[in-house]
Amino acid sequence: MKTTFIYRLVYRLILWASAVYFLTTTAGQFFALSATLLLLGFVARLVFALVWRLFVGFVFILIIILLII
Repeated sequence: MKTTFIYRLVYRLILWASAVYFLTTTAGQFFALSATLLLLGFVARLVFALVWRLFVGFVFILIIILLII
């Protein structure tokens, strides 16, 4: 059981070392930059979709209120 824990620890250490080395290279930095831009684009589209739904709902309720009055 103890050797399994040590193997897991060594595996994670190698994995993190490989990730840090990759991110320090030019390709790694380009990958990190593109991943960040993709994430920001996704968040921006999500926020825009939510704001658009709120706006459409507000206008719909406003039209109903104006029709009743």
